[in-house]
Amino acid sequence: MEFSVFRQDLIRALGHMQSIVEKRASLPILVNVKIEVADDLILSATNVDLELVEHVAADITLAGKTTVPVQMLYDIVRKLPDDAEISFKQSGDKLVVSSGRAVFQLPTLPAENFPAMAGGNLSTKFQMTTGDLAHLINQTKFAIPTDDVRYHLGGIYFHIGDDEKLTAVATDAQRMALCAINAPEGSKTMPSVILPRRVIGELSKLLEDATVDDVLIELSDTKARFTIGSATLTSKLVDAQYPNYRVVIPKGNDKIAILDRKQFINAVDLVSVASVDKTKSVQLAFSMNKLVISASSQDAGTATQELDVEYNGDATFTINFNVKFLLDVAGQAEGEKFQMEMQESLSPTIIKSTDKDTDALFVLMPMRM
Repeated sequence: MEFSVFRQDLIRALGHMQSIVEKRASLPILVNVKIEVADDLILSATNVDLELVEHVAADITLAGKTTVPVQMLYDIVRKLPDDAEISFKQSGDKLVVSSGRAVFQLPTLPAENFPAMAGGNLSTKFQMTTGDLAHLINQTKFAIPTDDVRYHLGGIYFHIGDDEKLTAVATDAQRMALCAINAPEGSKTMPSVILPRRVIGELSKLLEDATVDDVLIELSDTKARFTIGSATLTSKLVDAQYPNYRVVIPKGNDKIAILDRKQFINAVDLVSVASVDKTKSVQLAFSMNKLVISASSQDAGTATQELDVEYNGDATFTINFNVKFLLDVAGQAEGEKFQMEMQESLSPTIIKSTDKDTDALFVLMPMRM
């Protein structure tokens, strides 16, 4: 095997590969990237549950395939000059990597032992824009639980909703994020799937780096595959039943406040300096066209800030939230203004943009104080 490639063509793909690989894999070959040379350069990485294959333009001299430690190769390429041309040549059980006067010999393992993820019968296939998929993910991924205890909640739930829209939902039981768009052609028969948190992270990177407008999505009941330009990401799905999230969305929330999003975020962030106890809470006190935001703790004292708001109530209404959760949700609401729909101080609150074209809705649970 012998080929050469420019650093700028290789570094992005290797960046994707090294984040797929487990740092402490159960098998030595799982810390390696598979390098296959045919008509072009094909890189593959896997952690058994997740597989990424990416094509890279290269000048091919001799076909072949092998595997080398991905982190070592990535570190070498990352530290070379931007315009460097890198040569690769297999010599026995070593892969010789050279650029300019620098020469490296990397240990290899046989490519035949590299595990490949079976695709299965990915019967549902459709395309959507990379922007639409990134939008669904970005509006909801913050609400995925960061622990592995609640396995059935450990990802984003993609499905066709009752309104026949492609809907993404994530919740950690304290907050819920929902985003729905018009279903792409061919998607209305798709199975309902839970895409794992780890996959969401890798898919977000590919979408951010995408140089194409569309993504091909292939689904079965157990696997999902995303092809974005020269990269193909295949993943197992969360094997669980997603809870009925619709019952969490309250009805009849009649206390409505409309707020300037940036002013609100800045005020909550400022007042939160006094919220240093275990609860990390902030209190919102609504009255006629006024909101008083306050926080207090034994060590940090108290902090308050008053904002002018639109509020339809004629009596003071007080509600408490976790500071981080409140800022996360307010930060996701699009546009200059958003509205909070409340009912009781311990009932779920709906937060959404005031933009009539909004396609996202958030539900936040208050705190008991």
